[in-house]
Amino acid sequence: MKMIQIRQLGTIIAGMVLMTVFPCVYGQSRADLDKIAASQAGASPLVYTTADKEIPLIQLGNYYDEKECTVRKGLPNFYSKIKKEQEITVAFIGGSITQGDYCYRLQTTRYMENTFSNTCFKWINAGVSGTGTDLGAFRIREQVLQYKPDLIFIEFAVNGGYPDGMEGMIRKIIKENPHTDICLIYTIYTNQATVYQKGDVPQVIKRLEDIATYYQLSSIHLGMEAAALEKAGKLLWKGTKEVAVGKILFSNDGVHPITDGGNLYASAIARGLEKIRKENSASQVHMLPEPLFGSEWEEAEMYIPSQIASFDNSWKEINTSVTPSLKKFSGWFDTVMTSSKEGSSFSFGFEGDMIGLFDIGGPEVGQVEVLIDGKFVRLKEISTKGFHLYEANDRIGNYTLNRFNSWCNNRYRGQYDVIKLKKGIHQVTIRVSSEKADKKKILGNKQWEDITAHPEKYDQSTIYLGRILLRGKPIPCERIKGVPKLPQQLKWEQKMKRYEKADSINPPAKDLILFVGSSTMENWKTLADDFPGKPVLNRGVSGTKTIDLINYKDRLISPYHPKQIFVYEGDNDIGYQWTPDEILEQIKRLFFILRKEKPEAEIIFISIKPSVRRLKDKERIEQTNALIKEFVEQQMNTAYADVYNPMFTPKGELFPEHYREDGLHLTAEGYAVWKEVISKYIK
Repeated sequence: MKMIQIRQLGTIIAGMVLMTVFPCVYGQSRADLDKIAASQAGASPLVYTTADKEIPLIQLGNYYDEKECTVRKGLPNFYSKIKKEQEITVAFIGGSITQGDYCYRLQTTRYMENTFSNTCFKWINAGVSGTGTDLGAFRIREQVLQYKPDLIFIEFAVNGGYPDGMEGMIRKIIKENPHTDICLIYTIYTNQATVYQKGDVPQVIKRLEDIATYYQLSSIHLGMEAAALEKAGKLLWKGTKEVAVGKILFSNDGVHPITDGGNLYASAIARGLEKIRKENSASQVHMLPEPLFGSEWEEAEMYIPSQIASFDNSWKEINTSVTPSLKKFSGWFDTVMTSSKEGSSFSFGFEGDMIGLFDIGGPEVGQVEVLIDGKFVRLKEISTKGFHLYEANDRIGNYTLNRFNSWCNNRYRGQYDVIKLKKGIHQVTIRVSSEKADKKKILGNKQWEDITAHPEKYDQSTIYLGRILLRGKPIPCERIKGVPKLPQQLKWEQKMKRYEKADSINPPAKDLILFVGSSTMENWKTLADDFPGKPVLNRGVSGTKTIDLINYKDRLISPYHPKQIFVYEGDNDIGYQWTPDEILEQIKRLFFILRKEKPEAEIIFISIKPSVRRLKDKERIEQTNALIKEFVEQQMNTAYADVYNPMFTPKGELFPEHYREDGLHLTAEGYAVWKEVISKYIK
């Protein structure tokens, strides 16, 4: 074994040994070893070893700054196990600096294996490029805590060091096992080095230090020595080897250390571990005080989609390890749920205030639409720092959530977005949108080569869903009020299958007149007799709201080629206590979907009818009808059929003979009124 002293510009930077060692694998199952092999071939190693790697063995060096490491309560349980020579699991969680092999992690691993040579280690790399403490809080249980770590290094100072997410991670660790030791490690980027050089600490790190102090956790500033060397003219923070002649080159991009920069980071950890060892106390339980920022992030979890959601038949579960384009993500996702069919959807229920998608982007990915409690929602962008945070609402933002971004130029990349909701019990439906993003515009003209050469690869709407993120807990959809229950959905399914069977036996004519809507439409059994000689087709489905017609549009409207489409929806929306503005938004959404798909068809919206049962809702119905009428009259090749006013007497009273005993559905006399109104529009 050859010891190499690296001496540059008169200063000993670090001592290193290049060696190949096969560490102890005691306690690792065959499944663990298989995961090691798979993850090291992929983009995100999870369980890893240092076997077959030439890794510099760093030493403490001669740099000293009292503020570099703050011990606080130290790592008592880790050092207790070291003393007893027990097997130890060490996890690293962070962003790309942790994910990268030689940014600090492998050098730290080799140092600890060499320093504590009588200990058998198991190593976890939970670094995920481009992510912060928010996703860290979602994923820490699956990627770290399930391995029962004894020591966890948390690195998120460069990427999304959000204090509330950091606290959520810490509290989850302590709740899971109060004997697990935690050490916060702070990396920096180019501009932050000057802060250290002025004797100060970067602001984001100050906020994280407040948390470390509150929970009495050890912390280490990894960038102090590098900042001092740069100030002394002995280090170039960002550049190339050709430019950095006579200096240490820290990184090529100002953020991610190359091996020499990683050695400096790892040396800081080594010095910190030694300082903590000298001040170490006896093994102890980490206490859990009241939270600083609230307890919401303690509830953040990520879930395998097939375990909490119901998918329609268009989705399939594929194995990433045997899918060439997705193989490198097998360390994160053994399988993904995928669909390329526009309109395909999945649903889940949960109680909480935040949902998210952790998925894979690529050339062929498309957009999704989000339904909360049966309603399409707009997504107002709140933050783009480190991740996209949206707020679900009905007024501001886009209806679509794009899974394609500028990183998808002939490549695949993990990504995630999070949506904030009003805290409560919700049913969530995610559906593949028929609206396609302008991918050329997103890529920019400097990245048009591949999309121009292979447009068919990009002209798709595929989704690769790896995990569902919830800040809350999943619950069965059938326990949620106000949205279609499973029995009702099964009835709808049976009804649509009957329609499809009828179409296969007697294919509908082209240029037909299509009637769709809720029970009032489905129950119009005399429709064909009322309009003899007209190619009418009734595809009404009882119990539907406007949103349901949108969801089932692919089966109730898309298969046909109508010259006219008569739509009756809104009645059940009123029954579910939706506001006039909310109903109008759904009507508009339906209209624009139909107009895009059936540009030549005339669309006639039938007003919401009055009824005995809904007399208490008379004002809301009238307001809704007025809004729909105003909107429809602004559209081309569209009409508004008023069945509301003709159903009242001159005195403003309803005709009792128009209604069945339930006070809602129409009798033959009621449909006679409808016939008279609709005859003015039917062609």
